Amino acid sequence: MSTYGDPGSSAAAHDRQPRSSAAEHDPVEWMRQRWLERDAPLPDYFAAMASLLRTSILLTDELDRILREHQLSRTAYLILITLQMSDRETRPLGQLSRALLVHPTTVTLAVDQLAKSRLVRRMPHPSDRRTILAKLTPAGRAAAVAASSALADACYGLSGLSGNAARRLTADLSAVRSGLRNQAGARRGQAGPSSK
Repeated sequence: MSTYGDPGSSAAAHDRQPRSSAAEHDPVEWMRQRWLERDAPLPDYFAAMASLLRTSILLTDELDRILREHQLSRTAYLILITLQMSDRETRPLGQLSRALLVHPTTVTLAVDQLAKSRLVRRMPHPSDRRTILAKLTPAGRAAAVAASSALADACYGLSGLSGNAARRLTADLSAVRSGLRNQAGARRGQAGPSSK
């Protein structure tokens, strides 16, 4: 019988150890130790999930702080650098939405704001009247370069990592994304061809 949730279980007693100084200062380690005490499932995966979520909040807060100094939102910055790296510095709005995993309405609103600031120009597609293109302007290119330089000065919010650690983290997160895509594909397959 599972003892999950019972801090007095034998498994919990076996895993209970004196609190480490790390647990006193790190909320993720604090949660991991209590997860172990309750004999909850997959404590290492739980701790990794909690660490990713907490890191994401702290990282986005830091990136947003830097980008605000350049009068850019995170979505606006990502649009600018995506256009900067694109062929002819131009992309359809629908492609921007898919590339950035952002709702189409959010992309449209962000492009509208960038167009008002003359950082992006909206253009009709030459062969598809239903498609709107976003093209980077010289001012937008300069804004992207300046914002990227400021973010690079802060190691893109990852100043606690060495270059090698950053590469390992990129590889590890790639594996996480791959696993999530596979799970999503399996769910779609189980739902049948009539499901979106």
